[in-house]
Amino acid sequence: MSRLRVVCECGRFIDVPLPDDRDGPSSATCGSCGSVRALVPAPRAGGGGLLGCRACGHSELYRRKDFPRPLGVAIVVVAALLAPATRYLSLIAAAVLDGALYLFLGEVVVCYVCRAEHRGFPTEPRHPRFDLEISERLRYGDRAVMGKPIRAGGTADAPEPEH
Repeated sequence: MSRLRVVCECGRFIDVPLPDDRDGPSSATCGSCGSVRALVPAPRAGGGGLLGCRACGHSELYRRKDFPRPLGVAIVVVAALLAPATRYLSLIAAAVLDGALYLFLGEVVVCYVCRAEHRGFPTEPRHPRFDLEISERLRYGDRAVMGKPIRAGGTADAPEPEH
């Protein structure tokens, strides 16, 4: 089953299970503040992959490793604290653990606009990694120093960024 994780107005996350059919729920309710957030039936590819965000409908998405950032910070902090006592072997162990986690963890598709996270969807069409140029264009509009124009069809099957 696919899942959508969106940020509520109160700052908390709303996790929404999405059935494998194309419709799914049309809204999500925050368990903390009770506010209701509308979901859009974003277009999907023939195999069920995402062509747009289920939270806002925007067509530009990127993929990243589904790595819990607090865990990564905790690994580095613990390794740094243990470094003098372990003759810095804890830093090597932390690097090996981080690399192993990176290899074995899956990917999540994220919306550039609302930062909604989409998990469990088919990987085709494949979205590229994060592209700073797209993010700058969406954040700053005409004031952006750099920024690629929107591609027809969004980021679905777009090439990887060159940086």
